[in-house]
Amino acid sequence: MKHVFLLTMVLAAGGVLGAQPARAPESLTGWLYFKELRTAGPARGYTDFVLDREVLDQARPDQEDLRLYDSAGHEVPYALRVRRDVVSSDAFPAREFNRGVEGSAAQIYLDLGEQPQQHNEVEIDSAGNNFRRHVEVQGSGDGSQWSTLVSGAILFRFAAAGRTVEQRAVEYPVSRYRYLRIRVSRDPEIDQAAPPLGGVQVRRTVHLQGEMLSTVARMEARDADRVNARPASLWRVDLGGQIPIERVLVSISDAAFSRPFQLDDIDDPTAPVMLASGELTRRESSANPIRIDFQEHVAQHLKLTVIDDRNAALTVSEVTAEGAARRVIFDGASAAQGALRLYYGNPRALAPRYDFGVRLAPEPGPPASRVRLGSPQDNPIYRPEPKALSERAPWLIYLVLGAAGIVLSAILWSLAKAGRTVAGEQAV
Repeated sequence: MKHVFLLTMVLAAGGVLGAQPARAPESLTGWLYFKELRTAGPARGYTDFVLDREVLDQARPDQEDLRLYDSAGHEVPYALRVRRDVVSSDAFPAREFNRGVEGSAAQIYLDLGEQPQQHNEVEIDSAGNNFRRHVEVQGSGDGSQWSTLVSGAILFRFAAAGRTVEQRAVEYPVSRYRYLRIRVSRDPEIDQAAPPLGGVQVRRTVHLQGEMLSTVARMEARDADRVNARPASLWRVDLGGQIPIERVLVSISDAAFSRPFQLDDIDDPTAPVMLASGELTRRESSANPIRIDFQEHVAQHLKLTVIDDRNAALTVSEVTAEGAARRVIFDGASAAQGALRLYYGNPRALAPRYDFGVRLAPEPGPPASRVRLGSPQDNPIYRPEPKALSERAPWLIYLVLGAAGIVLSAILWSLAKAGRTVAGEQAV
């Protein structure tokens, strides 16, 4: 009985020690701004919205200070996805069980196993250089009845001046066929017989289309200047906020031209950052803007420099910046019906790291509904963090330094006096 009592006490103590306190609600007094968004009736499935220029400008660069709350004051978990174009490719094991030649074509047979995963691409290693060979890929569920997945696809490899350009992959519609038959025909210009083939790799390749956020810049009038003694034109543009961009579209009405250019971030005029350089080229009349791509960069003020030499200045009518959209996804059914608030603008906020993002697919399909952000509003309960004592009472620093100086002087005077006393005693 005594042992049972002790065991009960130990388990009870363990339960008390192991109990985790409920998470305290996060105070929103540290957030400067919020925007309201309203769902249209009860939401089913995922709901999303895209961060606009104002949020991107005022939030942290990594957007880890975003908080979403419903009308009942409950925090709503979300996942943030950056919507860049993505190509992912996974290779699957495939057993080669036959190969041979039929006429002028080489053939390889592959077995993907009893439960093959989805596949839509084969990568073929074909020997030689400066060739152009046609490929046919067929699929079968039983190894006897074959269906054509793709025909007329092309493999090529061309080498010149130490550089090689090649195409080894062949795409076809997504399939679950267990067996594949690949036929590579000879190039009649260089091949005397069926081409020799190396290995073949089966893949599942997924192309995820991105989503871009476009911002039409406010453009100043053209400035005439010289760059390395060459006549040039300068355009300065303002994006209205510091936002992530990776592409600039320049609308030019001129028909044909080829001009050297440079695009700079001039947020700090004393230390501009070059984003891209090269040639702005158009060979015939077109309404399409000139596209300038570069690595993603956060900026607000840009400068476009174009070398004109003896040509008339280009007519630039508009500059548009584009960046990968930041998509916020949440479960609309978990939020109370009515307005939601997105809080942002807290440089000291910790990343929320919700479990919701773990169970969400890397790129979920179209949401059940998309909502828009409203106008920015100041957070009425915002309270700035108290300043450090040195900022609130700068005079205190001088007081402390003065007191330290007095103490140090007293110590030095005491040491000097003691030294004189010792010297006098030794003289006696």
